[in-house]
Amino acid sequence: MSGRIPVTVVSGFLGSGKTTLLNRLLAPADAGPAQAQAAAPIVVIVNELGAVGLDHAWVRHIGDRIVLLESGCICCSVRGELVGALRDLFLAALHRKMPAFSRVVIETTGIADPAPIIYTLKYERFLSDRYAYDGCISVVDGVHGAQQLRQEPVAVQQAVLADALVISKTDLAAVDTVAALERSLRALNPGAPQYLAQDAPGLPDLLRAGSLRAGVAGLQSRRGLWDGLRGGSAARGLPAAHGDIEVLTMASDAAVRRPAFIKAISALLADSGVELLRVKGMLWFEGDSHASAVHAVHRQLYPMEPMETHARAAQSPGASVLVLIFRAAAGPLMPDKVAQLLPGAQLSLSSGRNFAQ
Repeated sequence: MSGRIPVTVVSGFLGSGKTTLLNRLLAPADAGPAQAQAAAPIVVIVNELGAVGLDHAWVRHIGDRIVLLESGCICCSVRGELVGALRDLFLAALHRKMPAFSRVVIETTGIADPAPIIYTLKYERFLSDRYAYDGCISVVDGVHGAQQLRQEPVAVQQAVLADALVISKTDLAAVDTVAALERSLRALNPGAPQYLAQDAPGLPDLLRAGSLRAGVAGLQSRRGLWDGLRGGSAARGLPAAHGDIEVLTMASDAAVRRPAFIKAISALLADSGVELLRVKGMLWFEGDSHASAVHAVHRQLYPMEPMETHARAAQSPGASVLVLIFRAAAGPLMPDKVAQLLPGAQLSLSSGRNFAQ
């Protein structure tokens, strides 16, 4: 590989549509996955919360060229697993153990502050000699984005650090809501171009737009956001900014009764409200020959859809997995309620306080 390899960070709050955007951007127009990889050799690093990886099942068109970090929030493990993953990728390509690649795209988890990732890409010696930070693209939820900007400091960080902003779900939001969100984003980050997800340019153009402010001048203007990270809390393993986030992972080999699950998840969403930030999973319902994708953001449960073959292959047939991301304040209320979702399931609870370790 000649020259430094550009790295683009794709951020956005929980459920904003980062993976959906990547699917569309990486999808070949008139070619299959093999041709797409040959034409655009890109490595995607997918980071997520939960004891069982899920998001990689929704990233398509890149075959096995996915690195999945499952140890916790990438913004906290950034000096460990991410550095190691990028180092291993570079050395594997250098020694021809894998094809050379022209770019890396890092999809962060929804509660990740991009600042530590950007800082590490620019200042970790091995990485900075071989990789070039090439901008941050942040996806903002067209329906819930305004509320998230008011209530979630991380959502503000993601918007402010973006070099390009993509507003998703505009087909579900009122025109006035989207217009107000655009104004808010412009106030937070006046220099960043904004796109509606359905009108966003192709991958090369969006990456170029996302890199316009990635030079020294753009970084200097926002330097204060991560100046304190040199030897800061993420590096030392102290509690991260999102230490009040809890992640409950549920796994079961038993078939799931669809009516009982819908009743239980509906009751949980109605009761916990915005305290339950995100639900995602793949469930095998009684009588089905396929898994179904489950998504919920805040109070909204999206229609469950059959998983495609490429996604089902990521799981053992019959194994159901459900991940709930919620605030610690809701913790005492969760056990009795979640028990009805997947009766008899194995549970794994992890705290944002542990992600930095």
